[in-house]
Parts: sequence; C-alpha cells; structure tokens
Amino acid sequence: MAVTQGLTRLLARAAAVAAVAPVSLMPVMPAPALASAVAALIQVKGDPLRAGLLQGSASVPLERAVDGDTPVLTFSTAGVGSSGEPARFLVDTGASNTLVSPALVRRLALISAPIPPEEFGLVGAGKDCADLRPQRATLPTLRLSGGAGLLEIRGAEALVLQTGGLPEGVDGVLGAPLLRQLPLWVDPQAGRLALGSPAVVAAQRQAAVDPTPPAVVPLRWSAGVPLLPLTTSAGSVPALADTGAEGLFVTPVLGRRLTAGVAPSPVLISGFCGLQRAQRFSLPGFSLSPSLPAPAVEAIVTADPIFASVGAEAIVGQALLRHHRQLWRLDQQPPILQLW
Repeated sequence: MAVTQGLTRLLARAAAVAAVAPVSLMPVMPAPALASAVAALIQVKGDPLRAGLLQGSASVPLERAVDGDTPVLTFSTAGVGSSGEPARFLVDTGASNTLVSPALVRRLALISAPIPPEEFGLVGAGKDCADLRPQRATLPTLRLSGGAGLLEIRGAEALVLQTGGLPEGVDGVLGAPLLRQLPLWVDPQAGRLALGSPAVVAAQRQAAVDPTPPAVVPLRWSAGVPLLPLTTSAGSVPALADTGAEGLFVTPVLGRRLTAGVAPSPVLISGFCGLQRAQRFSLPGFSLSPSLPAPAVEAIVTADPIFASVGAEAIVGQALLRHHRQLWRLDQQPPILQLW
C-alpha cells in the first residue's frame, strides 16, 4: 500500500506531540494502522479546467507507485523555459482534473494563479478539503516515448495543490479528462502499459492467446469520472473505477450490510484532503464482473464525501484491478473496461 510523504510527516508530528504530552493514566487505545492512499479528487463547483490534448501513442514498462500498485508514467518536459527533466504522474481515472504539486511548478518555473475559493470546490479523502487553496497552471508539453511511438500532452491545465496525498517521488496526477482521450492498456502480469493504438493491439494479442473471452464491464460517467457496477455479496452497487486508489472502499451503509459479525481493525486513510479514520474488514464476494472470481479482499469502510459527489457506494482501486489485464476504453461511447 502506498504510504505518502505527507502521511509520514503527519504521523511524525503526532509522535512528537505525544512525546511531550503529560502522562495519562487512561487506558491506551491501539493506534490505527496505515491504510491505502486514495488519489480520487472530484471537482464539485466551478468551471472545468482545460483538459488539453493527449495524442500519439506509446508502450512502456509498467511503473508503479512506491509500495503500491498504482500505475505511474514518467514524462519529459518540453517547451519554452523547460529543462527537459522528468515529471512523474499517477494514472488516475478517479480524478476529475489533472493535478501537480507546488514543487513541480517551482522546478519547471511555471506560472500559477490562485482560484478564488468561492468559485471552486473539491472533495477527496480526508477532512481538510475546505482548507485547500488550489491554484491553476498550464503545463508545458509532456512527452512519453515508448516502442516506436511518441505520446504528447499539449495545452493541459492542472490544479496546483499543496497536499500529502501523492506517493513518494510522484509529481502529479493524470486525471480522467486526459485519460478519456485514448485507449489505455494496463498489464500487471507482463508489466506493460500502453496508450493509443498499441493498447488496442495488446488487447487483441491477449484475446488471440487466451481461450477465455474477456469480461466486459460497462462504465458510465458521473461528475467527470467513470463508474462501474461492482458485484458484492449484497448485490450489485455503483462504484467509482479508480486506478489511483490502492484499496477497496465502501460506504458505511453498504458496510453495515456486508460486515455483520466480522471484527474490524481501525485504519487511517491518506488522501488529498488529509487523513481520515476508517475501519478495515476482510470480506468475500467482491468482483468486477459476475463472470470473474470473488476472493476475500480487505475492504475499508469510510464516510468519504467522494461517494455522494459521484453517486457511488464503493471505490474500486488496485485491490481488485491489479489481478487483471485491463483495456480501458474511456475514449468510446459508451465507455467499457475489458478484463482478462
């Protein structure tokens, strides 16, 4: 599971406070364990940022976030004033905007402008979304070379957020507005990721050698991000399809239906809006399609505002996705996800 630098700093600060706090005779409760990071971030107010243009194609080795399974792409930068140095982005279908850190803005000498709080609203994992003071910046051209192809992102606007929600060594998030422009192939077994025509070719090759046809999962758009029907022991529920989340997350209402008689363990969730307490359960019955196996997985029950903002009862991350080869066709209407 991804443990972010921001989470580490917050815990270190809490430990320092505890070290100087008066000794208490009250019973000491066990500290919550660290849980998955949630990179979902949903815009709920204001005009959308300029998505920019994702064009070309590339096939590259699959990079993952430190201590996690979230896909990461490393781009070179180009354009006036650019040093050409790399910039690393999470591939995050659960983010309704592209996002970068202030450190990347400084490193690339970009110009950012504040967004008036009354004109913009965000929700994400954590309790401090109201305290976020986002800015906006136009990114330089980002280039990714792989195979015989070249992928470019041009003219994209990004949110600039001071947040601990990014894994170590990651500079930002490629959100759904960019990812919906080209087919995306993620192959955890072979360790490959492709965008554009190589993604379709990779899926065709997989279909040619695999006697079992892929599961075809219907997707639909809500608040700028894709939802899928998640199979659970309590029936099918709408779930945010989030490549940027490490775990599987469910609402308290769904959690009560699924966890009767199951003992929880306390956990902390790290998101773009800080830390959030939750409960973790080991539960069977979750599957991305009725035709796929439903092994027991760790599910985290949390009162995350993302659920209400997109109309979902769950967030599906790498806890389920990493077991499958994936062809994301967010570029077509209606969108679909094929799984092997």
